[in-house]
Amino acid sequence: MKKSWKTVLAGVLTAALILPGCGSAGGASSGKTDVSMLIGKEEIAKELDETVAKYNSSQDKYNVKIIPLAGQNATEKLTSLYASKNAPVLINAGVYKELEAWKDKFLDLSDMPLVQGIDEQYLDAGKVDGKLIGIPTTIEAFGFLYNKDVLDEAVKGDFNPETIQSRADLEELMKQIEATGKKALEISPMDWSLGAHFSNVMFTNQSDDTAARHEFLKQLQEGKVDLANNQTFKDWVATFDLMKEHNTAKAAPLSADYDSATLQFANGDIGLWFMGNWAYPQIKEANPDANIGVMPVPIKEEAGAYGNTQISIGVPQTWTIDATQSTKEQQDGAKDFLNWMYEDEVGQDYYVNKLGFIPISKNNKIEPNDELSKSVLSYLQAEKNLEWMNAFYPPTGFPAMGASLQKYLDDKIDMTGLAAEFVDYWKTSAK
Repeated sequence: MKKSWKTVLAGVLTAALILPGCGSAGGASSGKTDVSMLIGKEEIAKELDETVAKYNSSQDKYNVKIIPLAGQNATEKLTSLYASKNAPVLINAGVYKELEAWKDKFLDLSDMPLVQGIDEQYLDAGKVDGKLIGIPTTIEAFGFLYNKDVLDEAVKGDFNPETIQSRADLEELMKQIEATGKKALEISPMDWSLGAHFSNVMFTNQSDDTAARHEFLKQLQEGKVDLANNQTFKDWVATFDLMKEHNTAKAAPLSADYDSATLQFANGDIGLWFMGNWAYPQIKEANPDANIGVMPVPIKEEAGAYGNTQISIGVPQTWTIDATQSTKEQQDGAKDFLNWMYEDEVGQDYYVNKLGFIPISKNNKIEPNDELSKSVLSYLQAEKNLEWMNAFYPPTGFPAMGASLQKYLDDKIDMTGLAAEFVDYWKTSAK
């Protein structure tokens, strides 16, 4: 699908949690109206704190409060908060199916002026029953992040990601990296990375036709797919096996730590990391001189086959505002904060240069200048982007498939067992 590259945003705001007592009571800090924000993305917690602090100091009406993560599933936490009448005001929610589950709780935001600056194809991610209840926060891109300095040394020249056209090319690259004494890659075992992002590679590679991909998902949910004998599934597992073989944490794959992977990758100890561009602020903090790009995850043997030369890009999250438990003043405060980030030049500067996002609004005046964002944009400009099928998973999708992939990563189940667990989930629980 053709993308309008100038109106997109990269980065991801993943699972979001909130502490009790910060919901919709309407209390004020220093005479201001408190606006609680339900948001995740611990990897940019410091930058987010600084962004909110800048907003809070820029006006005297509202006080936005970020609520830290507490190790819980976002959907479960949000459900309990609504049940306890302590809903957050501003919520970073999902898209499509996940957003639909909360459609009766969120405001219609279609009348917000900032919406006019966002391309319609991205606004669609926030619409339920034709009503805009979520404003796209970001488009996220993921694949193999690569440390170019490491790969330049490995290939003894100027590494070009376009040279990796097949699984065999990927295998050769990993061997070249290891020949330098560096580690080939890191597999981060979090359920959201495996169950949402890595699983997407299998689903989006099923066909180069959008309707066929979605039909495959439908057939799987109806229990009509023999997944163990699906060629794309087998190709995808073969690439995962290759990754397992060269994984830095091969001896104890579930013990791999996100923060240590960030440091090792940023400092040039690891060449590849299956991750997304949301990790860039932490990478930059660890090593401001790190030269980072992103490349596809090739699963097919045929050089240049569909999926081998594209990266996954999509809208994973939307900004929503509670309509049922917050006051009008709090709702106005949430809208004001969003308007500041999307429309105000200072807010845009923080959004792009502090949080590391590529702006989604055509009204934005700040252009990203980091190499990773430029790398993502190069794929988008060339229309080498894969659909985010995981945007259509039910809320239980990534935890369930993530758990199965963790077992496979840890050699607790084989490929047949992995296929069986996926099939069982989709036909019994993905409702």
